[in-house]
Amino acid sequence: MIWLDNELSLFKQNIEILRVNQRIGRLAFLWAVLGLMCSKFLAYFLIVVLEEFVHDVSFQGSTYLSYIYFGSLQIIHIVVTIFLLKRRLNDCGSSLWYMILVPIAYLSLWVYWGMSFSWESISETFINASFYWDGFFWQYFILACFALPLSVPDSNKYGLDEGRDRYNNYIISYARSSTISKDKKAGTLDYVCSCIWEVLFAKLFDVKGRTSISAFGVGLVGTRIFMDIIMNMAIAVVSLVVQCGIPLYIPRWGFMAILIWPALAMITLGIRRLHDSLLSGLWIIGLCIPYINIFVSYHLLLKKSWHIES
Repeated sequence: MIWLDNELSLFKQNIEILRVNQRIGRLAFLWAVLGLMCSKFLAYFLIVVLEEFVHDVSFQGSTYLSYIYFGSLQIIHIVVTIFLLKRRLNDCGSSLWYMILVPIAYLSLWVYWGMSFSWESISETFINASFYWDGFFWQYFILACFALPLSVPDSNKYGLDEGRDRYNNYIISYARSSTISKDKKAGTLDYVCSCIWEVLFAKLFDVKGRTSISAFGVGLVGTRIFMDIIMNMAIAVVSLVVQCGIPLYIPRWGFMAILIWPALAMITLGIRRLHDSLLSGLWIIGLCIPYINIFVSYHLLLKKSWHIES
């Protein structure tokens, strides 16, 4: 399949672009910090939910399992944090030695909270199964402060500014597939209706085109509202039939079948939006992978149309 070959080739080029362009702008960095914060909160929430469902005494309250889970979580966060800080410092032209400010700030906060410098207290602070809101927000506030310095204009050895990509070879791209554009000064109602029509009908199976960020947002919200109306109408009709005394059997998954249509529409819409931000449509799978979904969601929701400079 030519399409799949193009997607795989574009995916490889995306990895190469990430290697060549080692800068991250202010907005992308803040989105990544927010994503890290949400990921860690969900990780804590997940273990609480598992303890509620799993009634195994050996699992609940197990210090060993807690250390493995939260220790692995902290290691992943440290690696991702270093990755982000390095790119952020490259973007603002600062020395990588500034990264040492983060552990210094963390240690200062731990001392302020009365931590004694013993192995037990350090391990309980670094790997803990409790959730402390004050420490949780403070550590990400410190990371977010690195978004304050201005980006170095234009280019340096780490890449271009403002999220632009530098690539010294050919690039696979897709043509804009929308039948109507906001740039043509179309009426707001016409634009909204066109976006919804394309997502649910005209471009339902289109995985080779591009969709702008505005059309993606309108199509996503409009499709959701449209399908909520369809779902409520179906429930109302079934309720009316039942009230009229007509025997009717609908399996539990009966109404869920209606959601197959919008789910497919949103997947193809996401693929076209990824194409518009110069990512392979294969990245849509990354929405289901922790930490990778931060990168993918940024390109879906915030990344402008692709911009390459050779």
